[in-house]
Amino acid sequence: MVTVYFVRHCAAQGNVDGKFQGRIDCDITDLGRKQLDLLAVRLRNVPFAAVYTSPLVRARKTAEAVLRYHEGVPLYIEPGLIEIDLGKIDGMDWHEFPNIYPEAADAWYHHPWDFKAPDGESMKDVWDRVWGAVNAIVQKEQEPGREKTLCLVTHGCALRNYLCRAKGLPIERFDEVPLTDNTGICKVRYDDAGVPEVLVVGDASHLTPELSVAKKMGWGAKKA
Repeated sequence: MVTVYFVRHCAAQGNVDGKFQGRIDCDITDLGRKQLDLLAVRLRNVPFAAVYTSPLVRARKTAEAVLRYHEGVPLYIEPGLIEIDLGKIDGMDWHEFPNIYPEAADAWYHHPWDFKAPDGESMKDVWDRVWGAVNAIVQKEQEPGREKTLCLVTHGCALRNYLCRAKGLPIERFDEVPLTDNTGICKVRYDDAGVPEVLVVGDASHLTPELSVAKKMGWGAKKA
């Protein structure tokens, strides 16, 4: 049995500046650093066997914080956990998007399962990529008869796609999965047959209200 703690990266510059943030490699903010201090304490007693992270800076620094109070736990870079490739939209202000790419914006906000970024990935691409990456990690780490706990650090859109599929929902029900706050935690348990059960979605109870980007920015459920 494998239990996976999914952690969304801490607040990066794009999150607080109101910009789309896909593969653009924004550094974390002072707010993000404060979030990481609380996250590290929150996860200090979880017996992680390994931590896997997206290669982007905001995810890697979050993974390092997860390991702050853990010694000897390996950290692996997993490209399959990276955020959606937003192509020409990457780094764009949220309010500019509908004016410049109205058709893509309509899909993003109203039927995201049909979304495809100009010169980037489609939502279906992310749906398949992240699912494959997570299941490959679980299969690699799984040892029959032994319980193992992993941490996977990823991104908002990537995580929503994975959770939707892990819940057994079709991609057309993507909107039913809420966006996890920065450093929010989701928990999924895989049985020995490799079947996932979603236990926790979006637990950010370690954050104070002033450190919640979702509360400060008034995010909708469809921001990346």
